[in-house]
Amino acid sequence: MATRRRRFAEHRKAVGYTQETLAEALGLERATVGRWERGTQSPLPEYRPRLAKALRITSGELAELLDEEPPPAPLAKSPVGTARLSDLRGDEVVDSIFGAAQGFQLADRRVGGGALYPSILQYLAHEIAPQLMMPSSGVPVHRLFSAAASVTEIAGWMAHDSGKDDYARGHFDRAYRLAVAGRDRALAANACASMAHLAIELRQPADALRIASEGLAHAGSTHGTSRLIARLHAMRARSLALTGDRTGCCDELETADRILGGAVLEQPAQWIAAFDEASLASEAALCFLQLAELDEAERRASQVISLRSGDRIRSRTFAKLTLARVLVHAGRIDEAALIGEEACNAATSLNSARVVHQLRALGGALSLAPESDQVSTFRTALAGIASTSGERDGSGASWPV
Repeated sequence: MATRRRRFAEHRKAVGYTQETLAEALGLERATVGRWERGTQSPLPEYRPRLAKALRITSGELAELLDEEPPPAPLAKSPVGTARLSDLRGDEVVDSIFGAAQGFQLADRRVGGGALYPSILQYLAHEIAPQLMMPSSGVPVHRLFSAAASVTEIAGWMAHDSGKDDYARGHFDRAYRLAVAGRDRALAANACASMAHLAIELRQPADALRIASEGLAHAGSTHGTSRLIARLHAMRARSLALTGDRTGCCDELETADRILGGAVLEQPAQWIAAFDEASLASEAALCFLQLAELDEAERRASQVISLRSGDRIRSRTFAKLTLARVLVHAGRIDEAALIGEEACNAATSLNSARVVHQLRALGGALSLAPESDQVSTFRTALAGIASTSGERDGSGASWPV
């Protein structure tokens, strides 16, 4: 007979969750949380890190609430059960790296880069690096360099999400150089798109514009890169918005939209990051916010929120934070505070320094607002969000292009 997990339910209530809101934070159905509490089902391993984060406890404490033996402290490892590369031969090595990369990306969407960054660093050091120094028998070297570039770029995004932008810059630099060494122009262009994004975040629009243009030069002669080309035009739009060039920005967004619309049936090149309608809407919302065109910024941010569902918790949270910033500028303070509160609830299941940074920026923007019940509720929720540390600005080094 199943035993009810009363301590688990009591702790869930103590941190302020109903079954429904906890399920929403984890991207699950409410009935799943109910089964956990009735003892008829246990959380799957892939959900446990996020569940522990949401409940503000360690994995060992979670196991105790579930009436299980606490697990031994795990070694950092890939989120997918891949074989050691040294035991594989030929194309198996690259196929295994591709599977690991997909696993890291899927887990990153669910729990944030902060939770996974140590794991991908260990994978790079103990699996990828030995292959680059001494490849296994029969491994196509150019494909190996492409695979290494892809995982290195993913590490860059995890570092960025952890607030370590100098590390992110180094990873993106190495990803670009590995892609060039592997003669993979599509992947070099992909790294350029990531570097351009980081340059925009660092308020370096001239660098971002140059890097995105270099990416277009790489991508233009390669099959399966239409979505990537659209992404690079979106990066150019963001750069131009930072300089106040509305005409140039809108031209780039229209180009990105047209190219993306024509890419529906195209098979993307391997290793290339996804870029879809919601991705473009997200970049456009930030462009129009920068240009102080608040109605259009609100429309685009709302579009992202409606399109992002399921396990895309982080991207939906970023869209909500963009929308909250728009509402602050429009003077709709209580609406902004309500959305900020929702973002605080989502942040408990994410290990993302970027989310926390934006939440605190929203808190600063609302600090001078007239006091209201909703603003007070947001400030209380924000006070429960853990601070981030060890953040680095990444602005000191030079770009490789």
